[in-house]
Amino acid sequence: MAKKEAKPKKAKVVKKAKAVKKVKKVVKKEEEIPIEREPAPVEDWESLTLPKSVFDQIAIVAEAKKMNKAKEDSFRKHVEEKYGTLRVESGEAVGIIAAQSLGEPGTQLTLRTKHYAGAAEVSVGSGIQRVEEIVDGRSKAKYPTMTIYLKNGLEKDKNKAERFAKSLIDVRFSDISKMKEDFAAKKVVISLSEDGIKERGLDDKELLDKLKKSVKNAKIRQRKLNLEFVFSKREPLLRIRRTLQKQLNSRIHGVRGIEKVLVMEEKGEFVIKTSGSNLKQILKLDEVDTSRTMTNDIMEVSDVLGIEAGRTMIFNELYNTLDENGILVDKRHLMLLADLMTFSGSIKGIVRTGITREKKSPFARAAFEETVKHLLDAAFKGERDELQGVVENIIVGQPVKVGTGRVDLVMKRKSDK
Repeated sequence: MAKKEAKPKKAKVVKKAKAVKKVKKVVKKEEEIPIEREPAPVEDWESLTLPKSVFDQIAIVAEAKKMNKAKEDSFRKHVEEKYGTLRVESGEAVGIIAAQSLGEPGTQLTLRTKHYAGAAEVSVGSGIQRVEEIVDGRSKAKYPTMTIYLKNGLEKDKNKAERFAKSLIDVRFSDISKMKEDFAAKKVVISLSEDGIKERGLDDKELLDKLKKSVKNAKIRQRKLNLEFVFSKREPLLRIRRTLQKQLNSRIHGVRGIEKVLVMEEKGEFVIKTSGSNLKQILKLDEVDTSRTMTNDIMEVSDVLGIEAGRTMIFNELYNTLDENGILVDKRHLMLLADLMTFSGSIKGIVRTGITREKKSPFARAAFEETVKHLLDAAFKGERDELQGVVENIIVGQPVKVGTGRVDLVMKRKSDK
């Protein structure tokens, strides 16, 4: 009986062992098989009207929307038609078309230098001057502004948002005080403004203590919000003036460069609009949503967030400025301009000191501005022009290498017969 009972037990163990072995084999096979797709033959893709990446996207959308074969084919045809209308022909002079597409509607832009965002008069650059500012790649915006998004509950509470906004304003002693000088008696009186202190939520005692500590070698008398400094007769007048001016220009609180603030409600949350910009310091604050906060100063964005962020800002600012004036320009023209200004790794304007200066062709440099200077420099240095671009070929009277000018050889495929 014992032998008979032992046999089935062995059989069960063997079966389990076999099953384990099978599982192990399957796992090994899955690990060994590399996940790679063989590239399709070139001949197969020549007949297609869409790039492979677009086909992949169509398949993803069709699967997500649970389309049958007929609907997927219809959807693909619609995409092919749309893609055909947007496609740039080989040899197309995209730079010239982009320049014309931006230049012609640019004549319709208003001459308004700025407009105001809200009652607090936060000035925002606008019109043709703003477009020139962007395209020229100027180092500083004329009307820098920021849009600060909040978090930690401040975006829902207006009082907290306003309190935080006031703490951002760059306040100096000169903003809340007046100074009277009596050089004959070597006496100076600094009067603090009660309204200015209340408006900015400051503590008058702290301010008076700071002034007392900062000015030395003088007798100080205090009358409410007035401080009287009496210096010795031996003290030079120039030193007295420098000491007090330095103190009046010192910052009490706030972020450097933020002149005005305005709390506005947008899409159910409170947002701070500022006049003046300091992106680097603002992003360090815990109350600020760093993923959405932005400034219209393109150079500052490029310095703080990198050249790709600068490229995006050039595109966004150009598009918004044109859109405000009711001008519709194809986004690809703006993208081409943004790429041209940033491809070298830093923002360079379409001016003689920017993009034009870096062109290899002496004729191309001479065609923009300072013609004689560029030609003389090229002659002195013995530069050689390869005549690869549009401008230099026009100057020497050769066919331009765009459109039909690019065709050197016509080739027939077997499928064309």
